Amino acid sequence: MPRLQSGVWKHFTPAIKDGRETFMCNYCLKTYTKNATKMQMHLDKCKEYSVVSQQSPGRDGSSSASIPVPSLSFLPSASPGGQFLIDSVDQRSQAFADECLARAVYATLSPLTLADNIYWKRFFSVLRPAYCPPTREALSSSLLDCEYDRVQSQVHEAIGKADCVTIICSGWSNVKETGTILFSVATPVPFFYKCTTVKEQTHTSTYIAEELKDVINEVGPQKVFAVVTDDAPEMMTAWTQVEKAFPHISAIGCTSCGIQQLFDDIVSTPSMRAVCRRAEQVVRYVTEQKILAETFKCWQTTKIRNHTASGTTLTLPVNSDWTGVVNMFNSLLEGQNTLQKMAASPTLNIETSIRVRIQDASFWKELSSSRNLLYLIGNYIDYMKREDAVLSGVVDMFSQLRHHIGAMLSRSVLHGAEQKAVMASLDRCQEFCVKPIHAAAYMLDPQHVGQQTLSGEQINSAYYVISNLSHHLNLDEGKVLGSFARFSAKQGLWKGAGIWSSCQHVSASTWWKGLCSSEPLSAVAFAILQIPPTTGACERLRSRFCSTKVQGSLSADRVQKLVAVQTNLNLIEPSECDYAQLESEEEKKVSFQSETQ
Repeated sequence: MPRLQSGVWKHFTPAIKDGRETFMCNYCLKTYTKNATKMQMHLDKCKEYSVVSQQSPGRDGSSSASIPVPSLSFLPSASPGGQFLIDSVDQRSQAFADECLARAVYATLSPLTLADNIYWKRFFSVLRPAYCPPTREALSSSLLDCEYDRVQSQVHEAIGKADCVTIICSGWSNVKETGTILFSVATPVPFFYKCTTVKEQTHTSTYIAEELKDVINEVGPQKVFAVVTDDAPEMMTAWTQVEKAFPHISAIGCTSCGIQQLFDDIVSTPSMRAVCRRAEQVVRYVTEQKILAETFKCWQTTKIRNHTASGTTLTLPVNSDWTGVVNMFNSLLEGQNTLQKMAASPTLNIETSIRVRIQDASFWKELSSSRNLLYLIGNYIDYMKREDAVLSGVVDMFSQLRHHIGAMLSRSVLHGAEQKAVMASLDRCQEFCVKPIHAAAYMLDPQHVGQQTLSGEQINSAYYVISNLSHHLNLDEGKVLGSFARFSAKQGLWKGAGIWSSCQHVSASTWWKGLCSSEPLSAVAFAILQIPPTTGACERLRSRFCSTKVQGSLSADRVQKLVAVQTNLNLIEPSECDYAQLESEEEKKVSFQSETQ
């Protein structure tokens, strides 16, 4: 009995017939059930296979694979009465096609099992019958390794060409006693640089500081101007060590993390917890009683027809971010009329305490004011998470946030000591998020010139940052500050109105580099205004890590490489060499022949 050959499967096309998995010979179309021995014996005797398997080497010395394909209605036949179209793929073309397919799979976050799917296999056979797509194993190993090396080489090249970069660092606990720390390098394009997995005992500020310093040294200390981290205590402690090692680098906290902490502090106050508890009790009671749930849905549907409701579904706070609680409040407020109508109905059996709560006007007032306060802060969290959020906007944002919170606290459920605690939390949040470099960015942003938002202390700290970076860039401090004076007074280069109107159409860093490059201040402004205000790039990576792990039993190293390729591929401009033709037209005629008449 012949021994099974490792490549036997590629000579058969799988299909489902009468609920059973079958395999059709690609040469003579004979069908078998899944039996590797019989399939191997068939290949040994198949005349059509023996014809096409006896081929001479291609011009490049590699053997080619030719497969006779049934002359279906959508494929040209070899001759007017012919049955087969002869197609061939040499090793060089097969390798290049595998590379292109793998790149497309990685860039689109497609599952690695894509090429194993029968419908994709049929699609490939229509495009190129002799082409055999790579397996999931190849996509997660050799092809991934090659693409990772290629992409990372381009990432390091892009970082090397950048004049100034920012190191972004964020960590999270994934399993007991271990954690993952992500590092991105913004040029300002936020490339995924690397990640490290550490045990709890090594997850200290000293360890993190050493990791940050290693990345800074690898990238080039002279071009790193800031480090942005999350609000973990170890991260914040590591700032001092980084700034001591590199005096020109500013270590700052993620603004969205700081505001999220403010949100969490408000939700944890006794009064807000009480509102959340009462709201959740109402939602659970209505949704867990079948008759009440169906009545709510029916009456809401009726109101939709009458254009008086939005078809709300009562929801519990399932999301881990700020939207969970706010969505629960919204669902109750949007269904308020229906719930009150249900509470007033004598035919519905509703627990007395729930009925009284739904009919209590103060409950809905507390719910509305709480929703508005939390929604305000949540919007600022999302605003700072946007990819177009800028460092210069942080100072102005806190000024607005403080004003709005002050106005809303008086109408909220929070009282006395709780309101003071919220304002104290806001102070801590601002202290974490706003550093001297934020003030410098605010003063250098052309859109904020002439606005009096900064305190005298902040202005002095901004001058210090500008002077410090002037020395680091080997610029004349006097000339840089003189340039800054003309910029602030709108004199010299900045005298005309046209240059100021142009800042509405480009980023502040582009404005300085493109229109003001002749000024001594330009290099300093360009470096500062490119710094991102949050660790958003790492937060997006975190979610991608979680979704990638769902793909199957990939090792941590495989997951890291796959996420790196997926992320960075979409940040790098495709080069022409990625799509360069493998052969000349003459060589193509030799390696790929399709006879048509």
